[in-house]
Amino acid sequence: MTGHDALLCRGCAGRLYAVCTTAARDGSAAATREWEVDHEVPSRCPLSGLLPLTGSAADVHDLPHAQQVLGPRA
Repeated sequence: MTGHDALLCRGCAGRLYAVCTTAARDGSAAATREWEVDHEVPSRCPLSGLLPLTGSAADVHDLPHAQQVLGPRA
């Protein structure tokens, strides 16, 4: 997430990590961004059932449940 603000969890205010990989789809020029987001340090969190956030999205904030888990954008 170099160049991005830190991601914070709404449930426990802990820091989250985000990993994004980009892969070409079916040999086309279009790429798919695959995300994984979870706590940097395991903790008791009321939202732990929603983590890790994973899936394909243009932006980390577009992942399913991102609005419930990720703190507001800076």
